[in-house]
Amino acid sequence: MRTLILAAALATPCAAGAVEFWPDYTSGWQYALSEPAGPGRERYGVVDAEPTGRAEWCVRVECGVRSTRDGKVLSRAFGTGSSGRGASPGFGGQWDWSDGRKGGSFVVTQFRRTPERLDLPGEMTAPECPRRGTGALSSGD
Repeated sequence: MRTLILAAALATPCAAGAVEFWPDYTSGWQYALSEPAGPGRERYGVVDAEPTGRAEWCVRVECGVRSTRDGKVLSRAFGTGSSGRGASPGFGGQWDWSDGRKGGSFVVTQFRRTPERLDLPGEMTAPECPRRGTGALSSGD
């Protein structure tokens, strides 16, 4: 169901005169999200995006579990896909894992009243990734 909602949101053109949000399609970005995954562990997800020259981004997704004690990665999965913007504030996308398995989708919500915010709620649908929470949007530098 969420995939259908995401697809509908991304297919709807942006409203004219809307607030300008960063990132735009000329810049890359990174979104990182994490949540507890048991004692001494956290599930993490990172989406790295690069502009394609069209109205979308090419994304590389990494999700897994790491130790909160020493940062050691305990499990990890990589994938690639695409991302775009729909009519609602924010952006989202889909990916498949590098081993050929179906990946998941993600949605990052932005706010019309505070478009400059970088601590943003997000959600990821793959079991290897954090489910939802507040993550950090950055330029990826």
